Amino acid sequence: MVGGMATPAEAPEDLARALTATFFGVVQRMKQHSARQAAEWEMSVAQVRALYALREPLSMRELADRLYLDPSNLTALVDRLEALGLVERTADAEDRRVKRLVITQKGVELSGKIIDAVFAESPVFDALDAREQRQLLDLLARLVATPDA
Repeated sequence: MVGGMATPAEAPEDLARALTATFFGVVQRMKQHSARQAAEWEMSVAQVRALYALREPLSMRELADRLYLDPSNLTALVDRLEALGLVERTADAEDRRVKRLVITQKGVELSGKIIDAVFAESPVFDALDAREQRQLLDLLARLVATPDA
């Protein structure tokens, strides 16, 4: 392995290990940067991700699915966003038992700035040019879309 990168001569299992270890390193750098940026807005990264997901009204279950969280872990997160005046719970028009989360006007006004600060201004991908970033995005999208084995 050279500089944390797999070399062509490595066995497939070594390549898989190198990919996993390197990917965890990238994710850790992203988490650290995102957490610092979100803290400047007195929010967590999960709260910012929720704002990003709530560009359309979602039920608690739908939001939990989009954030890859258990619904039981979502209540405190949504309570905080609601206390900040960024989202509100509304009854679903078709099933009043279901609560829809809707971004408020204040949430709309702030979310673009917050999302940009936390996600768009990340230096993690600066080492890649625009074409390489597009390729990486396409590859990662394939990974996310692949069902669990």
